[in-house]
Amino acid sequence: MSNDLVLQKETALVLLRKLADDDAFRSAYERNPVEALRTVGVPDAVLQGLPAGHASPLKLAPKETFRDALSQLIDDAAQVCICQTPPQVSLSFGGRPAKASFEAR
Repeated sequence: MSNDLVLQKETALVLLRKLADDDAFRSAYERNPVEALRTVGVPDAVLQGLPAGHASPLKLAPKETFRDALSQLIDDAAQVCICQTPPQVSLSFGGRPAKASFEAR
């Protein structure tokens, strides 16, 4: 996880709430993930540190997937990091890292 770019918890909460409930934001995120991340306060330094391919359009997972991640973050059961390809999220549970993809399959 040393190459992961970490989001501040407050920013991660805003992002997950929007991905869980805001249809307009979800649509914008699917079209341009980087610009959507910028609108929720992800710093340019973090956005510039994302690997190649991070700006490609994508199809998000269902809202329920993000609601579950949001609940875990609120309960401090997980920490959120931006990983290789947005919107993948790395969750750490009790010191054991696990990766969960939030892209639709």
